[in-house]
Amino acid sequence: MALLAAVGAGAWYSHTRLQGDAVASAAAQQVQAQQVTLRGLIGSEKEAFFADPKVQQALAAQGLRVTVETAGSRAIAAGFDPGRYDFGFPSGAPAAQQLKSKAKAAAVFNPFYTPIVFASWRPIAEILVANGIATKHGDFYELTDLPALMKLVENGTRWDELKASAAFATRKSVLVSSTDVRTSNSAAMYLALASYLANRQQIVQSQEDVDRVMPLVAPLFLRQGFQEQSSAGPFEDYLALGMGKAPLLVAYESQLVAFWLKNPAQRQRDMVLIYPRPTVFSKHVLVPYTAAGARLGTALENDPALRALAHEHGFRTGGDSHGPEGWAKQGVNVPEVLVDVIDPPSFEWLERMIVGIDARFK
Repeated sequence: MALLAAVGAGAWYSHTRLQGDAVASAAAQQVQAQQVTLRGLIGSEKEAFFADPKVQQALAAQGLRVTVETAGSRAIAAGFDPGRYDFGFPSGAPAAQQLKSKAKAAAVFNPFYTPIVFASWRPIAEILVANGIATKHGDFYELTDLPALMKLVENGTRWDELKASAAFATRKSVLVSSTDVRTSNSAAMYLALASYLANRQQIVQSQEDVDRVMPLVAPLFLRQGFQEQSSAGPFEDYLALGMGKAPLLVAYESQLVAFWLKNPAQRQRDMVLIYPRPTVFSKHVLVPYTAAGARLGTALENDPALRALAHEHGFRTGGDSHGPEGWAKQGVNVPEVLVDVIDPPSFEWLERMIVGIDARFK
């Protein structure tokens, strides 16, 4: 009897173990089936985010392995190729609008955003304050009279002609340095902002508007000389070469915030953020080409771990915490809310202005 019981118990254990192994195997197969590898084309300012091992680990937990290539936002919009990529991730809404139309995407994803700022230096900011163009707010500045700055650029005013300019008494013309508007989103957002001011503080939305603003906005780019194709290069120059190279640089808030978070000792330098009023948000919009691309967009928008990592890289997000609250705890103070914000023109009208500027380069 004992022998029969032992045999029965052994058979039960063996059956139970087989069932358990089968369940575990099925679960493993399900996880394996959910794991996808996908490729995307992104703006250069997001390269560090996707290269971050913590981001890769958080994506892996969502069953995603992501490889990326970088390009300017305009090139991303023009380079729709679902045979090579699962998603496009430009840095601005106008390019994403065009890309969504090409991809016939049912939905797009907006995981994070960042305002356009002028990366500058405290002596430069104080000159602008002395001339009634900017105001100081704690650790950052607001460029409260952007039309006045644009007028200085238009008139070819030199820095040493400004009041209280001893700290930067050079014969350089007052210019705002940017990337190449023909390739880069940050320059395109600067164009959106300048065209708004040139168009009597209205968004450009007709050919009549384009014709009105072009004589005013084109020189902002034509006078700069060489311009790089993406935002990473000029920002590296800003960090390395100081205010002599670019006293005012069109940049993303995320670039300097991420730098300060990673290098807290560097906060003692004279680098400052100047927020133009009005400003414009650069919305990082992921456009999926495939189901895998849509999975990535959903994860970036909804996963708290990925949102927290976006904050580490200087991006603002939705959710309970938007970024600035946490940055302040680490000694990086920026405006929690920006009220004076405009929308960029639609892709069609922004493109017409860019094409017009391109024609003037030749």
